Amino acid sequence: MPEDINKRVEQYITIRDKLKELDAAHEEKCKPLRELQEVLSGKLRTFMEANNLDNLKTEAGTCYTSTRYTASLADPDAFMKFVINNKLFDLLDRRANNTAVKEYVNEHNSLPPGCNLNQVQTVGVRRAGK
Repeated sequence: MPEDINKRVEQYITIRDKLKELDAAHEEKCKPLRELQEVLSGKLRTFMEANNLDNLKTEAGTCYTSTRYTASLADPDAFMKFVINNKLFDLLDRRANNTAVKEYVNEHNSLPPGCNLNQVQTVGVRRAGK
C-alpha cells in the first residue's frame, strides 16, 4: 500500500474526530440557549392560548402557532387492507422502496415499469482496530 494513502486515511480520521469534537462542543455551548428558548416558547404559547390567539404582533416581532402532523402505522396490514378495500389510495405516499426495487432488479435484471434506481457511491473510513 502506498505510504501516501495511509497518510490520507490518518488525516481523514483526524479531521473526522476533530469535527465530531467541535460539533459536541458547539452543541454543549448551545444547550443553555436552546433551553431558554424552549422556556420562552412555552410562555408565549401559554399567553396565546389563554388569549385565544393564533398569532400575536408586537413591536419586536410576530408570534404565531403552527401545527404539523405525522402519521405512523400501528398495524400496517390492517391499514393496507382498509386502503385497498375502500380504494382510498390517497392515504398513501407514492414512492418506491429503494431496497425492494434493488432486490427486484437483482432478481429480474430490469427495473419495474415506471421506476428509476439511482446509485451514489461514497467513501467511508474506519479507524484501524486497537
